[in-house]
Amino acid sequence: MITGTVVSQGKYADGKDICELYISAASSSTLPHKYRQRMPILIKIGNIRYEAGVHETQKGVVWISSVLKGPRRDKARLVDSLADIDIRVGDAIRIKTNTDGTFLLQ
Repeated sequence: MITGTVVSQGKYADGKDICELYISAASSSTLPHKYRQRMPILIKIGNIRYEAGVHETQKGVVWISSVLKGPRRDKARLVDSLADIDIRVGDAIRIKTNTDGTFLLQ
């Protein structure tokens, strides 16, 4: 089980938070990540499967970015996807690894 927290890096023009998922150090090794590289993963949020980018900071913090790619490769905002499943800034999150290699946000 991957654990983490929803954080905000500012606000969009419509006032919504620019959300990112910070992954706990204890579970970050479960996600593919490299410093200065976007590592794509498939993650299911609610009933929709997205491509998300996993990143690592110079200090080793692993995070999932605020921009997702939807089923038709269209851009989606993480904040909107999280709102659909009633998750907000400051909430703890859990991500389960599925047998097919995808991830499920709970």
